[in-house]
Amino acid sequence: MMVDRSATTQIVVKGHGPVRRLTLNRPARHNAQTPTMWAELAAAGRELASDPEVRCLIVSGSGESFSSGIDLDELRSPEGFIRRLAAHPVGDPDPMLADVEVAQQAFRWMFRAPFLVIAAVTGVAFGAGCQLALACDVRIVAADARLALREARYGLIPDMGATASLPQLVGRERALDLILTGRELTGTEAVSTGLALSALPAAEVPAAVNEYAEQIARMPRSGIAYVKAALDEPDPDRSLRVAALGQAACIRQAALPD
Repeated sequence: MMVDRSATTQIVVKGHGPVRRLTLNRPARHNAQTPTMWAELAAAGRELASDPEVRCLIVSGSGESFSSGIDLDELRSPEGFIRRLAAHPVGDPDPMLADVEVAQQAFRWMFRAPFLVIAAVTGVAFGAGCQLALACDVRIVAADARLALREARYGLIPDMGATASLPQLVGRERALDLILTGRELTGTEAVSTGLALSALPAAEVPAAVNEYAEQIARMPRSGIAYVKAALDEPDPDRSLRVAALGQAACIRQAALPD
């Protein structure tokens, strides 16, 4: 099935066959994120997950940067997302949570996607931009890219998935440090810290990501999905059970030698 969401406002999803490309499309604002972008990301996730052809999704930003994070207008403007959240009265349950959970759907689907999601990070990935990269399964970054969870500078915490993904990548202690200090890493430092798979000159990132995606896309979709599920299962016995189910699915699809 051909997917072309180029008519959408703030993202573009293109491609056909096993490899698709999702591009954040606000280059003039370094792909700063808004509720509109989050809604489009959530919708794209639902569409891609329902397409059995998809094996890999490449996520990147148009222009110079991956994503500078939430659009600062959403923090400053009285009509902005954060100001609107702050206007909610205190309650039990807190009425603010429903709006936060809607925003979280923008990235949440990537953790459970039955295909590999690869972030191609160039320029900056700050705040929600860094969290988007962390929601992906694999990160291939420019050596001079800049990554940071900057929410702490505004007295906020990352709530779009970094608290789940970051400890798995770098451990609890480093995750606490990166979240609470907002410390910035280069792409090269991100690799040495365990945050990214590889760092390359920025001009080489697109070709490297494409090659990696094409390699992974040779796997059956069920194999990719079950590997992700088995790795995310903390209980060893359940992980083995998920791996066995995945192997059964792969064997039934494999072209075994005579």
